[in-house]
Amino acid sequence: MNRIDRQKKYQKITILLLVALVICLGGSYAWLALSLKGEKTNSVIIGNLSLKLQDDTDGIYLDNAFPVVDEIGLSYVPYSFTLTNDGNIPSTYTIYLDDAEIINGDTRMNEAYVKYSLVRNGVREGSKFLASTRTDAGRLLESGVLDVGQTNKYDLRLWIADTTENDVMTTTFAGKIRVEAEQIKE
Repeated sequence: MNRIDRQKKYQKITILLLVALVICLGGSYAWLALSLKGEKTNSVIIGNLSLKLQDDTDGIYLDNAFPVVDEIGLSYVPYSFTLTNDGNIPSTYTIYLDDAEIINGDTRMNEAYVKYSLVRNGVREGSKFLASTRTDAGRLLESGVLDVGQTNKYDLRLWIADTTENDVMTTTFAGKIRVEAEQIKE
């Protein structure tokens, strides 16, 4: 092996040692910095969150409907469902009414023509336009807290507002209930 080959070999070894040294120093610094910042106390709350949505129907539809006054819409057979917390921690919940798939090539009804009434445990809050429930997350029907063992029974009625033109009768509204829940941290 000649002198130039030996110098190249030593240069490669020196570079590898310098790289290894930098990696070791960097890793040690990161470990020490992390160790110094790791004095914060973290707690984990363990519980059993179990929220059940009981829904015995195939969906929520307004099809072949015509405009009616609120008194008639409020008398329609409701879409009923229950929400039960059978876990061991209280829960917040939010109920949304999302669009469902429309079958048979029908045209989707504009939500601005649809009125609704949501009754919770026998208490009705009146009727509103469905478009008034629109948020960034969807059509928000209700939110609240469900305590351990609590059950809420809901009746949802939909109808076409009496101020709507008759051409809306050829359209269809299809919806489905979505519930988002989160445990309450104590």
